[in-house]
Amino acid sequence: MTTTYIDVETTFVMNDNRRTDPSPFNSQNRLVSIQYAINDKDIHFRWFHHKDLKCIDTRDAFTEIQSVLNNTTLLVGHNIKFDLIWLWESGFKYTNKVYDTMIGEYLLLRQQKQGISLSDSCVRRNVAMKKSELIDDYLKQGIGFDEMPMDTVKEYGIGDIESTRQLHIAQSNLYKSSHNSIMHKHLKLMNNFLPVLATIERNGIKIDFSTLHKVRADYQREQSQLKLKMEDICNGVMGDTPINFASPEQVSQLIYSRKVLDKKKWAEVFNIGLNEKGKPFHRPRMSTALFVKHVKSMTSRVHKTTANHCHTCKGRGEYYKTKKDGTRWKNPTKCPACRGAGFVYIPMPKIAGLTMNPRDIHDVSANGFATDKSTLVRLLSVAKYKQNIKAEEFLKSSIRLNAVDVYLSSFVGGISRNTRTDGVLHPKFNQCITRTTRLSSSDPNFQNQPRASTFPVRAVVVSRFDNGNILQADYSQLEFRVAAQLCGDENMYKDIIDGSDVHRYTASIIFSKDEKDITKEERTAAKAHTFKPLYGGTTGTPNEMSYYKAFVAKYPKLGEWHDNLQTEAISHSIVSMDTGQQFAFPDTKRLASGNASGAPSIKNYPVQGIAGGCVVPLALIQLHNDLTDRGVTSKIINTVHDSIVLDVYPGEEQAVAKMTYDAMTKVNQQFEDFYNIKWNVPLAVDLEIGKNWLDMKEFRLTNDQ
Repeated sequence: MTTTYIDVETTFVMNDNRRTDPSPFNSQNRLVSIQYAINDKDIHFRWFHHKDLKCIDTRDAFTEIQSVLNNTTLLVGHNIKFDLIWLWESGFKYTNKVYDTMIGEYLLLRQQKQGISLSDSCVRRNVAMKKSELIDDYLKQGIGFDEMPMDTVKEYGIGDIESTRQLHIAQSNLYKSSHNSIMHKHLKLMNNFLPVLATIERNGIKIDFSTLHKVRADYQREQSQLKLKMEDICNGVMGDTPINFASPEQVSQLIYSRKVLDKKKWAEVFNIGLNEKGKPFHRPRMSTALFVKHVKSMTSRVHKTTANHCHTCKGRGEYYKTKKDGTRWKNPTKCPACRGAGFVYIPMPKIAGLTMNPRDIHDVSANGFATDKSTLVRLLSVAKYKQNIKAEEFLKSSIRLNAVDVYLSSFVGGISRNTRTDGVLHPKFNQCITRTTRLSSSDPNFQNQPRASTFPVRAVVVSRFDNGNILQADYSQLEFRVAAQLCGDENMYKDIIDGSDVHRYTASIIFSKDEKDITKEERTAAKAHTFKPLYGGTTGTPNEMSYYKAFVAKYPKLGEWHDNLQTEAISHSIVSMDTGQQFAFPDTKRLASGNASGAPSIKNYPVQGIAGGCVVPLALIQLHNDLTDRGVTSKIINTVHDSIVLDVYPGEEQAVAKMTYDAMTKVNQQFEDFYNIKWNVPLAVDLEIGKNWLDMKEFRLTNDQ
């Protein structure tokens, strides 16, 4: 076997004096250098671009490196997907195996939140690494690799190759141990999946800018309307007291009518913040009475204020300073008394705010009280129960405003910032972020968009082909089917074989309706409740709790499997799957209730890990190979949760849909071949097609396919 260690250095685009976007899809960026080493041989460094080399003839370097790639059986790098995409975009060809030392480190850590950069990994594995303070100083100043002294760049690049080589050797030795050898299979799958992800990133997503502008305008209009509505409610309960809805602290004062006196002491009492190791403190257990006592002693009531004209500036907001001779200066300054507002706030004795009562330790944040979505949703149910109309309207508006703000900044803004001049967006897929080995995405987060079929941002995704279509293939009830496979419950298996829709059944209980009367929106809303008992959840409304109890009673082996997972986590601090995936729970202990601490994660990770970390990757690998072998023009452009999205060339709809359907439904055979584990549960896939990713309709395969 010929192993080649490789690394590339590139230019990057500067935004706001920050180093950003080293992507090869930005036309401003250039390949600066490629450095490589074959097996244990010397390291070679080749220039492709630098300011001090005005004219670089790269033909010999290109030929040399392509020859190396042609004779390589394993290409190794740290975060090698970045290097691989740059190689492909620069005209190089490589189709053999890859190994990412970042993936290797990620799995050795059992996906725990620890640094997996090259430097962090080398320190952890006792691998020598050349110091890079000089490089860091240059980068902080916005000086790129094409502008740094050539000797500095060369030394840095050679050092990275040697560190990567030694890290690869260290990881290989670790994976040979009995403790880690179980992970070999999943390590192989993640590395096999990497080139497919790189291809999907290269394919990119075509964006319709006119639709994007309309979506932005609609959200901005809704944002303004929500703020006006909330301001109107505030004026009724807060008088003229100003509220910044972007400030969690101010919003909490409006909701709870209390202000923290000493934030440092507050954080100490409720153990909020980070310890000396940078880990979060555990919230203390305390009774409701003790919690209320602490809140009262450490906060003061918020009072209404009224606005009066400022007597200093007479309401103008401007103030003219007087010279020594009694004349005033020519230009006015901002009035110091009212800070340019033209009015001052006078406290009033009436208690202000919605006066919602914090109930327990989970309603507390570092700045006072929590205003996150889950807390606001809990408070909303209380407001509805108490028929507090103003609180209900404010909380509903606040939840929606937070969502709209995220949609505008993360989705609409993210798409605008990252879409290239050719109208193609290239989101990055991350294999080494989540605790479950499921994918995440960034620049922007285009994988974890809301599932709702009404999410308007999806309309911006269109086909790059004239008269082309967007095809989405979505696994039906994948996590339920995976759970059935893992726990072996006969009733779950029977319901799947009979074609029972577990989400529709859930909705019928939650909404007290017949299954046939359940709407698509209600079915979607019910999914969260299906998953909750699937992952051991027990709390909620009376209807929800009734459903959770019925769920566990209906599928008894699921509960037994959950108990076994908890026992394993408590005994070994690790939950191991037959696939080689391992999930670390280092602080797990048995609680007085009998459950393990962190029980939802213990029950959740194996299901999500198999669904998103095994089934979907295997399907995508097979589909990618099929599309390549058939020579079709259509492209895989995205994967979201348990679905695959393709940009389909006109005339290829039936052929591509059939390949996609087969790759996803027959993944059980691929699973058996790869892991040598029998897969018993059938898989189902729903197909939709449309001119954009929002306006889609069911797609049916013809019999001749």
